[in-house]
Amino acid sequence: MYKDDDAARVERARSLIDEIAALEHQKVAQASTDQRLEAARHELSALQPPAPAAPNGPGALTHALVFVAAAGASYLGYTLLI
Repeated sequence: MYKDDDAARVERARSLIDEIAALEHQKVAQASTDQRLEAARHELSALQPPAPAAPNGPGALTHALVFVAAAGASYLGYTLLI
């Protein structure tokens, strides 16, 4: 085995250790940022009033009236054409 191989291996190991340390530091910083983001969202939702309820769609009576009007218009149109 060559001496240069050992030196290269040691240098590569140091480089990897430094890289791992930097990545772990970024990971911790990101976790802190994520926690703050969640806290800010929670606080904002507590400050905002609840959203108003969405209006209900047309009821059964409205559907029945539209159906009757369409049937009447169809009948009138049919009788006028013949």
